[in-house]
Amino acid sequence: MPDMPRNRGNPPPVDAGRQAREAAALRANLQRRKAQARGRAVEETVTPTPEEAPMTDAIDPFELTRWDLVPGRTALVVIDPQNDFLHPDGWYAKSNVDIRHMRASIEPTQRLVRAARERLVPIVWTRHGYRSMRDAGPFIEHRPFLKDGGLRQGTWGYEVLAELDPRPEDWVVDKMRLSAFFQSTLELVLRSLDAETVLFAGVLTNQCVAATSKDASFRDFKPIVVAEATGTTLPHLHDPALEMMRVGWAEVRGIEAAVADLGHLPRRNMP
Repeated sequence: MPDMPRNRGNPPPVDAGRQAREAAALRANLQRRKAQARGRAVEETVTPTPEEAPMTDAIDPFELTRWDLVPGRTALVVIDPQNDFLHPDGWYAKSNVDIRHMRASIEPTQRLVRAARERLVPIVWTRHGYRSMRDAGPFIEHRPFLKDGGLRQGTWGYEVLAELDPRPEDWVVDKMRLSAFFQSTLELVLRSLDAETVLFAGVLTNQCVAATSKDASFRDFKPIVVAEATGTTLPHLHDPALEMMRVGWAEVRGIEAAVADLGHLPRRNMP
């Protein structure tokens, strides 16, 4: 469903100067990227044309969401916290992929998992991988370092990082594409848990976390992405990805607030 303008009360005041500067910066950045692609730099400043002047009566079309965790109807989904992504001996690290930003999400995720367990909030782990190149799809063409191994089902690298304390009573969902909902059992598991508010953590922020939280919204779950408990191989895309989620389909919540809110749930959270 597309975002609809707010009609309640008066629209918020608009900083026309700020909007003009942001628009100019966006155009300058676009031109710079195009020029870099052609092998040359652009240094001139882009001046807005009269036709591009900001609307002084424009409204903010987005409403930031804040969902209360629903007792008995909350679940935690940790996306792809696997050895190959997060462990220093995993395939990503051994392929010289920088995993530091992803590893920074481990401690916040541990806190989130502990807080969920204390209130008996069900925990779902997803694992991303394939049997071979034949079932990996176009995904693998974007990541040539995975052609010879990594994220292969049945290997140590495919398993959830032991530091995060996965347990036999937790749910595990295997997936083969970016969204953990695509041709998997995730929706069935969440429906069986009667989930309404779903906390998301994991990797990568701009790929599987974004895709899965968006698909959760498509299915009328209320996705809450815990910012510090996510990470990526491209840190410069982390904040923009969170911003897309925040204004598009999810709530983005800090780790301190998420842990505190879990602590306010009654301990008998499961149906």
